[in-house]
Amino acid sequence: MSAAILALWLLAAPAEVDAGGVLVVPPEGPQGVGWQGALVGELLPRALQRAGVPAIPDADRRRAQELLGVPGPVVTRATSIRVAEALGSSRLVVGAWEEKGAEIELSLRLLDARRGSLSAPIVGSAPLAGLRGLVHSLAWDVALAGSRPPYGTRESLLKAAEGLPLDALRGLGEGLASREANARLAAVRRALAAAPGFEEASLALGRLLVDAHAYEEARTALARIPAGSVFARDARFLDGVSLLGLRRFGEADALFAGLLEERPTAAALADRALARLRAGGGANGASALLRQAVEAEPAALDPPFDLGFALLVEGDAPAAAFWLKGAARRDPGDAQGRLILSWALSASGQAAAAEEQWRAAVALVPTLESLRAPDLTRPLERVLVSERGLLLDPERRSDAEQARAHAARGESLLGANDVPGAVAELARAALLDPYLAAPHRLLARAHRSRGEDDKAAEELQMALWCREDPALRRELAELLRALGRAEEAKRIGG
Repeated sequence: MSAAILALWLLAAPAEVDAGGVLVVPPEGPQGVGWQGALVGELLPRALQRAGVPAIPDADRRRAQELLGVPGPVVTRATSIRVAEALGSSRLVVGAWEEKGAEIELSLRLLDARRGSLSAPIVGSAPLAGLRGLVHSLAWDVALAGSRPPYGTRESLLKAAEGLPLDALRGLGEGLASREANARLAAVRRALAAAPGFEEASLALGRLLVDAHAYEEARTALARIPAGSVFARDARFLDGVSLLGLRRFGEADALFAGLLEERPTAAALADRALARLRAGGGANGASALLRQAVEAEPAALDPPFDLGFALLVEGDAPAAAFWLKGAARRDPGDAQGRLILSWALSASGQAAAAEEQWRAAVALVPTLESLRAPDLTRPLERVLVSERGLLLDPERRSDAEQARAHAARGESLLGANDVPGAVAELARAALLDPYLAAPHRLLARAHRSRGEDDKAAEELQMALWCREDPALRRELAELLRALGRAEEAKRIGG
């Protein structure tokens, strides 16, 4: 890539760091992706991580494609952008590879989905055995095109790619390109037999084994990653998922707690909550951790469902129904979500609504008919298998941003004593994002200013369901006592 072209790309790049990370689409060859393209798709995100660039591991891209119903491995650019949006990314690397005699040529382009801009090609070539070094070399150029300088030097990044035989590279590539599970595992194991220190292969094998529920073997593969590796956190997170699968909940809780001390993330919060939920079920802080996870990433699809399930296990059926209704709205085809919602509605005294949701669940998946009676001992929560690969709802993210804008206008109007205008803005905010606590709390203030204390209590209750806040809890309890609802006030505990 010429200096002039790189400078133009740098000027076009957004100032903010892409929170979701760069998404690498495996490059296509003459007859499709092939093992060479699959290998690049796996190695390039890891090379970017080595350079200090947030990048989405290829296993997360594949999982997102599967959950979105996108056939692979070859996808259109529009489909790639859709997958990127679902993973919170707006910056993609796309490209192609071609064998020219004894060498392989790799041509990459950087795509900014928000701007619709595509960079000039970044091109390099190397002997096939040097493909890993070529990927690292081009990763440095990709890193330079970001919004912050890469870590280290090009030389140190290239040095990290040295010393692997072609058999190891081919084994990993062929394993990732295979569509058959046993063939994938056999080929990646072959790669590690050829190069036991091949960290990318150890991570890939660990993830494949976790997906296959072979948790003990996954832990053995992940233990190959040294503590000082740039991939150590990814390996530890997968190890925590394996511990959950092995029902070693106390160890999983401690592992995720350690990750959170280093750097809090929505996924680590959510999985730590599930470790606590599975260990004790009751009042052990699972729902509080899941609320934090939802606040950390409001657009994530799974934590709101898990929060609803946790609240039901903890005995707060109305709050569970509040969260599970939102999950059902976002994914009407989620039969399991509708089933759990029917349990929550039934437990909160809404028999007709519960019946409706149960019938919808059974219509989607008839085998759920045997689960009409709630069974909260079943492991129905959804473990997040990656810290970087949270599946998001882009519309939810947009609604949340608009809701905050309406809430800010509503608060200003309330401060100016324009109560009707404030109520209109705040109601709009609550409609766009029912799980943002501020609009509900401000609506409660507006209703109280008009003497509508029952409506105020409803809004305060929803605000408390959205976010645990001791001051809010006391405020609601005091209002309930003033309304003569002493038992409810006692339950709230203010």
